Amino acid sequence: MSCCEHEHNIGRRGFIKVSALAGAAATIPVFGATAAAQSASGAAAFGAFNAYKASPAGNKRNLLFLTGATQRYEPLFEKIRAITEYEIAVSPVQVNLQTSAETVNPNQLRDADVIVMVMPQVATSSGRVAASLPPVSSPVIVFPVNFDFIMLESDVVSQFRSRGVNALLANSENHLIELIKIAAAPRILEGKKALIFGRPFDSTSVPDSAPSEDYVYRHTGLSLKYRPIEELKERLSGISDNTARAEMERWKKEATEVVETTDRAILDSSRLYMLLRSIAKEEQLDGISIDCLSFSFDNNPMLPYPCLPFTRLRDEGFTVPCEAETNGMLSSMVLQGISKRPSYFCNVSEAKEQNGTVVLRHCVSPLKVMGYDAPAMRYRLRDYHGTGRGATAEIQFPIDMDVTMGGFSKDLREFVLWPGRIISRVRDTDAPSFPGSNMRKYCTNHLEVRIKDMDSFIQNIAGCHHIMVTGSYRRAVHDAMLRMNVRVIGPSDFSTPA
Repeated sequence: MSCCEHEHNIGRRGFIKVSALAGAAATIPVFGATAAAQSASGAAAFGAFNAYKASPAGNKRNLLFLTGATQRYEPLFEKIRAITEYEIAVSPVQVNLQTSAETVNPNQLRDADVIVMVMPQVATSSGRVAASLPPVSSPVIVFPVNFDFIMLESDVVSQFRSRGVNALLANSENHLIELIKIAAAPRILEGKKALIFGRPFDSTSVPDSAPSEDYVYRHTGLSLKYRPIEELKERLSGISDNTARAEMERWKKEATEVVETTDRAILDSSRLYMLLRSIAKEEQLDGISIDCLSFSFDNNPMLPYPCLPFTRLRDEGFTVPCEAETNGMLSSMVLQGISKRPSYFCNVSEAKEQNGTVVLRHCVSPLKVMGYDAPAMRYRLRDYHGTGRGATAEIQFPIDMDVTMGGFSKDLREFVLWPGRIISRVRDTDAPSFPGSNMRKYCTNHLEVRIKDMDSFIQNIAGCHHIMVTGSYRRAVHDAMLRMNVRVIGPSDFSTPA
């Protein structure tokens, strides 16, 4: 079955609806801004990028229509105004973009939320439209005059893209209407806020390559900030055992089995959950994370293990990647926002070319993998990697379930997107790190997923971690990335493997 036909697929309308919700909070960032010097160093590291204009709150949008023949397109203007998802004000401007692009009023370009451009009907060169036009920060849609001669328009789109502008090419009138809806929608992460406890962009396990909070904001719309882990340690002292005891009892009562871990470990993890949840609620955060590997294997960890808190918070709708990974935060937030399901932040541990499968592992998994309102998966409680410390929830993933895996590239310019299907697998999580060791080699949770185009997948793994959600969402992810000016990388055939 094609992923576009799957019962859990969200199409363009779903993306637009999901994105519209983000627009209510899409304003100038109130936190996460950094010094100009930091932003400049980021641009130097990754090359120049365009500063995207944030979408306005509400559903009113300004569309600038640049053409040499405004009267010809009056019927099209009415179709644009008839779009029901947004109240679009169309401002036609008569201009020959090939010869006089520089004459377009910069204020009109600045005030536009979407820009539609029509090139001259008779031309033998694409010209230098992108270079001649005043700076552009909104999505640009190039609308061809003749749909059987789109070569020059294609080149104009390429010009804009090379300058960091989110440029799209329409291939019909109906396609233009669909692209306008996508361009008018807020980027899916606009207005979102996340907090990471750890060193800025220096995760112990996966040092991030994004140079600054400003770089992340400009590319995605997410406001991100960092705080030292020591702050959590200080604040945790204010969370009493009694405050967290009900949470501990819930974990034990709902488990099918409790092995290796202790009441004290579960209670301490529950105290940390209470603290993290209160911070997320008080600061209206969408995501939170901790550089947990900075202390997980210490003999005297500075904090309780956050595995159970992360599981619970994901089930409650928060984005909570492990290990303070920025890309994991962004990727999880995208897939959770589209799927309306908690995500599994995991390692691509093994790629079995002969089977066409990949093995995904990590100690933290949500329980409600089928959706926030679905029953939780059965689980047993274990310690952390056989250390005798901490507590983790081991679940059995549903077999024959379609899944979507993916993640942003390090520079946030690409999104790896791969469909798959969970297959049956023998549990191997008791394997020791080496003979005679109590330490477990593998993470608490694992599953095996059949995929297509294994060779291509191996060469395009996004990094140490991938994100997985149950269900198929190719079209919705594609549209979300189109709005963010992010290139989607995936298999040649996006249908779910048999």
